[in-house]
Amino acid sequence: MIRYFALVLVFLLRALLSQDAQVLATSPSDIKDYGRRDYLRLSKPLPHQEDQPWRLVCTLPHNAHFQPWIEVESEAGKVIHFNSTNPLVLYLTPTETVTTGAGVQQHEARNWVSGEGASYLIPAGVIVRAVQYHETGYDTEFVGSFTCNDADYTVLWQKAARTAYLCMRDHFYDCPDRERVGFWGDGTPELNTCFYVFDAKSHRLCKELVLRPLEPKFYPGQHLEFLGSYGLWFYYLQTGDLDSLRKIYEPTRKFLFETYKTGNRGTWFDWGKEVKDTAVLENCFLFDCLSTLRKIAAVTGHEADFAVIDERCEAIRSTFDKKFWQGSYYMSPQVKEPDDRANAMAVNCGLADAAKWPAIYDNVLTKKTYSSCFFDRWVFEALCAMGKQEYALLRMAERYRTMIPCRFTTLWEHYDRWWASQIDAFDDASSLNHGWNPPALLLSQTVAGVSPDVPGWSTYHVLPKVAFLTSLQVVVPSIRGNVTVDIKKSADDFQITLDSPKGTTAIVGMPKSSFEQLDSIQVNDVTVWDGQWRGGVSSVVWQGEDAEYVKLAVAGGTWRVRGCGRVIMTQPKPAPLPSVTGTPLDNRDWIATASVADSTFPFSGEKLPIDIAAANAIDGDPWTGFRDMTAVQRPGQWFAVDMQREQRFDRIVLDTTWALFDSPVSYRVQCSQDGKTWLLVATGKGQRGITTITFAPQVARHLRIEQTGTDATYHWSIYELDVFAPR
Repeated sequence: MIRYFALVLVFLLRALLSQDAQVLATSPSDIKDYGRRDYLRLSKPLPHQEDQPWRLVCTLPHNAHFQPWIEVESEAGKVIHFNSTNPLVLYLTPTETVTTGAGVQQHEARNWVSGEGASYLIPAGVIVRAVQYHETGYDTEFVGSFTCNDADYTVLWQKAARTAYLCMRDHFYDCPDRERVGFWGDGTPELNTCFYVFDAKSHRLCKELVLRPLEPKFYPGQHLEFLGSYGLWFYYLQTGDLDSLRKIYEPTRKFLFETYKTGNRGTWFDWGKEVKDTAVLENCFLFDCLSTLRKIAAVTGHEADFAVIDERCEAIRSTFDKKFWQGSYYMSPQVKEPDDRANAMAVNCGLADAAKWPAIYDNVLTKKTYSSCFFDRWVFEALCAMGKQEYALLRMAERYRTMIPCRFTTLWEHYDRWWASQIDAFDDASSLNHGWNPPALLLSQTVAGVSPDVPGWSTYHVLPKVAFLTSLQVVVPSIRGNVTVDIKKSADDFQITLDSPKGTTAIVGMPKSSFEQLDSIQVNDVTVWDGQWRGGVSSVVWQGEDAEYVKLAVAGGTWRVRGCGRVIMTQPKPAPLPSVTGTPLDNRDWIATASVADSTFPFSGEKLPIDIAAANAIDGDPWTGFRDMTAVQRPGQWFAVDMQREQRFDRIVLDTTWALFDSPVSYRVQCSQDGKTWLLVATGKGQRGITTITFAPQVARHLRIEQTGTDATYHWSIYELDVFAPR
């Protein structure tokens, strides 16, 4: 971790000292001012004052860049503190203070921070009359969308889109709180996502990344991830911006031919598990970059370079199997077991022929989950290339299982916040908003199957890989106009409704894998295929048939393409867990106590003192919480609330998502009328992140949760406690 932040610091200092080497695409006009807005929830009703210092916690509707604002009535000389409730912002933005004058006054923080809540520390005697937040962000609109019948994937798309937006400002950030670094690896999926989520104003940041001078000594492996089909060529396909390709051809050629040095086992391609087969990954990405360089050479007039590019590609291709194929998977001598990342990339870049796919699928991609949420993008794409989209979707839902139901509106740096690069341990300093998460891209481009075939979208395809999903709606904001696709399937038909921009040609494929038997295809209710092409609809052209699809081309307009036959309707994925519904009881005047005294704990490697008082568990913000840091979990720890009056309730939810592994090993719940005589109402085992406890309706004033289990590693936390009335 220390080495990681040292590298980040080096990059930041270099960026500050050499601004002239950067191609900065943004200016103040690129930042949108949303104005001041009301918070979603306040931990205290306003106006409010106390005779001792107190904290006001305010919840935003989503993760945002914002500046806290406050209106107070005060005597002169009082000091108010305000910041985000996200503790990671303290790495870059110290808590701001303002000293009051006398009377009614308004104050706003000078610097933006990020998070889903604001924290105000108010001095004794100060009356807080109103609070709001001033939101800003990159000036682009959310135009793309994705919904489907399985709420898990709809939520993932939405959170991924919000994540991408939070990582945009003056350049693409890895995260907006802890670092704000323009890594090329993180920037690759961020650039990709822009073309499926935002309007064309986002393309300015994409172009900035394409034209940014390369930094050969700064994570050169990330450059390989960007300089091939996933970065440069992806950008060109989406925009048709040939002028930018002309500008970057020579620097890219020099980097690949002269600058990049192979054979460094420490070259970064992913965090994830330590089993990184760098040798295989390096060959795959180099092959992809060289293959892409040849395509760029072809469109920019550098045909004279074909021979040397082809020679280098062939040098990799001709020796790849001999060096790395072990009979059932690819593996170099650097590692002792196969790596899902390396084998996925062998499929994606075309070095693994289709005959090897079943072995790779059976022996690696269904057995190993070493990749981080950054690199799982390439595992997902490899699975779908193999026709294993059902397993790809199952893997996605399983690996994001703790991010989907939580309150946080963005996706995290690590799966389960589990640092697995150098040590196996929970990483409290990992960001809960990290730009390298790809679900919005994967669901729109690969699952819905919408992607350009020709630079600039004059021709594109709709080749869905919906697997077990039964309905799907997607909007893709192409530079030619929005592409809207609505897919619905039943036991006897698979229907694709397409609204295609004028002046484009769409290749629409009816997926054979969705059928037990495909009998016919209709276009706007006219049968155009029944085992052979019949035609009969103007502007619809036969495009052939392969192992995966029956294809036809349509001009711009609205089309309804319907496949008839016996459709596969099996459902291997369990239904999504029910979301927490209902409105929790108003807890703003409750009193929280615990078996340990209120305290702070030293947060992360920086040893930042973070408050973990009992009251944090009922302030409405999942970033702030109660933690017992005196020892790891042991029987007898308790947390209690005095609800100040009798309440009727039958359900409580313990949210420990911020400290994910601190859920109670086991628990018992008691309630009381007087705080002295207690009635046992529930026992059970905690669940990672969110524990929902139900019981027969109770009427009581006091509620107590006791931790009854033992854990040798993790502490006990409650980051938010909600109590619900019977529905």
